[in-house]
Amino acid sequence: MNSKSDINIYYCGEEACAPGHFFGPAIRPHYLLHFILNGKGYYESRGKRYTVSKGEAFLIRPQEITYYEADKEEPWEYSWVAFDGEKTEEMLKRAGFINEKPICNILKIEDCARYLHQLIKVFDKADSNEYELIGLFYQIFSTAEMVYQKEEEAAEQGYYVKALTFIRHNYGYDIKVTDIARYVGIDRTYLFKIFKHFLGKSVKDYLTEYRLLTAKYMLQRTTYNMTEVALSCGFYDLSSFSRNFKKAEGVTPMQYRSKLLSEIGK
Repeated sequence: MNSKSDINIYYCGEEACAPGHFFGPAIRPHYLLHFILNGKGYYESRGKRYTVSKGEAFLIRPQEITYYEADKEEPWEYSWVAFDGEKTEEMLKRAGFINEKPICNILKIEDCARYLHQLIKVFDKADSNEYELIGLFYQIFSTAEMVYQKEEEAAEQGYYVKALTFIRHNYGYDIKVTDIARYVGIDRTYLFKIFKHFLGKSVKDYLTEYRLLTAKYMLQRTTYNMTEVALSCGFYDLSSFSRNFKKAEGVTPMQYRSKLLSEIGK
């Protein structure tokens, strides 16, 4: 599918999980929504844990490290859809995924389950119809609780989302806060205020945090050396990379990887 389409659907599925079944920590390349149709479990993102149960959905954003696990007594049953496209952020915002909140409410869970089952069935066909898939995707979103914002907050949300998108696509380059503000089309002071409102932290702190999250993933899942990891994550000074990493994790990148390797070897 064309990446410039309103909505692209990459894969979908459903599962009745075993007690304690988990996935992660991992990074996904697309947006991924899990709709909880029965049972419950928990979801971890950005250092926070959320209990999620029937009638709710949780969102995984591209390139974010996440973890989720089914409850041991009432394991969840869920369906999932991986997607992206031009309309993605607008739809997510309307469904209540604001302020980095990764959970939304599904008001019509039976209808949602039916649309999801139909979507999976159509997707699995060799000759699946793109328009039918997208139509079902919109119907799935129609079952979610819609959130409406005041005009001023909606404008700020737009700037915020645009800044996040720019960071996630460009964190590996030597970008500065002024570059982000210029792309969004506002001054850096106003952008700072918006980030403080939505995230409680500065743009610079968020950019550094995002780079470090990606670095942790690379240290866990790749064999790149420290210089390669640093450059891939936007740190063009190895000492700065090591200093920021140790400040956040309490150990240097080398010590972090060594600890992981020793734990695997046990």
